[in-house]
Amino acid sequence: MRKQLGAILLVGAVALTTACSSGAAAANNATDTAPAISANGAQQVTLKVGNNMSFAPSTITVRAGQTVELTLRNEGFLPHDFTLTEGVAEPVKIAGGGGQTTSGTFTIDTPGAYTFVCTVPGHESAGMKGTIMAQ
Repeated sequence: MRKQLGAILLVGAVALTTACSSGAAAANNATDTAPAISANGAQQVTLKVGNNMSFAPSTITVRAGQTVELTLRNEGFLPHDFTLTEGVAEPVKIAGGGGQTTSGTFTIDTPGAYTFVCTVPGHESAGMKGTIMAQ
């Protein structure tokens, strides 16, 4: 009986670990194509960052000409930022230390694909970048 219980617990632990791992991978590669709209009409977008040098989602879609309210949720211990220099009247930088959530607003006036990056030294070269699709 004791061996059977041990085997059942082991199988359950492996199944749980596998489910959690695949969910995390899916979240890191997810694409947010429908931002929520706030009461003031701004498009609400949340980007998650952590210690894995990526943005989740790595691609977001927004409506050109409409204010974007971006929340940067840092779930790791390293500092990160969201920096956008293309498609906006002035560069946008939203920064947060480990465990912090910060936000800012901006508007992309012209439809197109624009790259955003983390400008913390070494992070962009480690792959920490994404795309905003303005439609």
